[in-house]
Amino acid sequence: MIPVIFLLSASVALGLWMGWQFLRRRHSNPIHIGFHLILGVAGLEAVVMLMRGALTGTAAAASPFGKTAALVLALAVISGFATSVVARRWSRTTGGITLATHAVLGTVGFVMFLAWVLNL
Repeated sequence: MIPVIFLLSASVALGLWMGWQFLRRRHSNPIHIGFHLILGVAGLEAVVMLMRGALTGTAAAASPFGKTAALVLALAVISGFATSVVARRWSRTTGGITLATHAVLGTVGFVMFLAWVLNL
């Protein structure tokens, strides 16, 4: 559990920092975006692995919180990809709305994951 919490926490922290930079109207560094992407996808994959079973063969109880957390985190990853596409082709307002959706989904997914972990 600890590595998964670390991966998702690092992704959330980097996302918060990049969001702060966005609000200050500074451009994001592609390296930071890449690390955020890698940490988020690795964290999502680790959550799914916890639900399906660890290397020892024991699976965490896939309660509704766990399944919902995985679904919301997957939607956050998808909306993150959509943000990069929308931001380049449409207005700044539409890109900002897409980015806000990504941030809300990521935050809700992270909180639901923590609630799932604490209930195990």
